[in-house]
Amino acid sequence: METAQLQLIFNVVAITGVSSLASFCYLLRKDNRKLAAERQAGSKEVARLVAVERPTVIHADPDIRNFAADRRTHWVSGMAAARSRNQN
Repeated sequence: METAQLQLIFNVVAITGVSSLASFCYLLRKDNRKLAAERQAGSKEVARLVAVERPTVIHADPDIRNFAADRRTHWVSGMAAARSRNQN
């Protein structure tokens, strides 16, 4: 292959890779902000519920593994639903 052909292939691969990486980073950052807002809202609700039941406020730290597993399950099912809608 000539140098020009190799350069063209490299440019196409590099541009595609960079744009894919940027879109993945954007989607992950967006999802992380959403998760943080949900988690913060959930922790406030737990603190309020505990405060009503007892005179002292106890901040319960939820297990992050359960939280992440639940979010992954919802994300995968959402992706599968979107994919099936796009195929129809």
